[in-house]
Amino acid sequence: MKRQFETSSPDVYLLLKEFARENRKHATDAEKWLWEHLREHKVLRQHIVGDYIVDFIFLNEKLVIEVDGGYHAEEQQIEYDELRTSWLQRHGFRVLRFTNDEVLENTQHVVDFIMAEKNKNTASSPQNSLSGNGAPSLEGGRGESLSQALCVDGACSGNPGPMEYRGVHLPSGKEVFRVGPMLGTNNIAEFLAIVHALALMKQKGISMPIYSDSVSGQAWVRNKKAKTTLALNADTAQVLNLVERAEKWLRENDFRVPILKWDTEKWGEIPADFGRK
Repeated sequence: MKRQFETSSPDVYLLLKEFARENRKHATDAEKWLWEHLREHKVLRQHIVGDYIVDFIFLNEKLVIEVDGGYHAEEQQIEYDELRTSWLQRHGFRVLRFTNDEVLENTQHVVDFIMAEKNKNTASSPQNSLSGNGAPSLEGGRGESLSQALCVDGACSGNPGPMEYRGVHLPSGKEVFRVGPMLGTNNIAEFLAIVHALALMKQKGISMPIYSDSVSGQAWVRNKKAKTTLALNADTAQVLNLVERAEKWLRENDFRVPILKWDTEKWGEIPADFGRK
């Protein structure tokens, strides 16, 4: 049996194969560049998985890599990407997303991170596997650790409404930071939580994965721009000032911390969740 039928039914494959072929023929510069760096590692490109065509996939490891252009920051595309990622995760795939700029400007880091994910065992929940010894803590120290993680989440009562966000360390469960409440939106809270975590780790010289369950928040961070429509007035000035500062920090700072999607269906609520659903 051909490998394409391992991840899609023959009838769906026949419907999508021409689209996949065209995608390979008209790959973006970032996709071409990443392909040159990954092809020797037996990666497949523009491969059909279910009803979707993914940019790259390591079939044996069930690891999907997506390279996003600017349109992925649009609200409709964010919703589609979230549905697509959720479907892939429900079917046992891990999904890594990078922007075109990340691939073209920080290629070696992207490749190194992909290969580290390819080679590590992720069969269990991060809550069970992120428990190594000798890793740096958030109190200080310099170095890298993939045996710990920082989970972030935001909460908002209304849209807009009182919002807050926080970060919780794995595996200890310790609350590392908490900001709010202030008037804002849930997407803003999720965005600020990720940037706060990035800035904190850079300040303390620490590197560990950040988990967020927000696709929108992650997309805003990747594009270094919050796509909020919240109007500026006396009540929203505080949170929009934080948004402006966060965008400025993203533009001015290089960061290599992996930002990963928390798989709520498989692992339950993210540890930083406020429990208000």
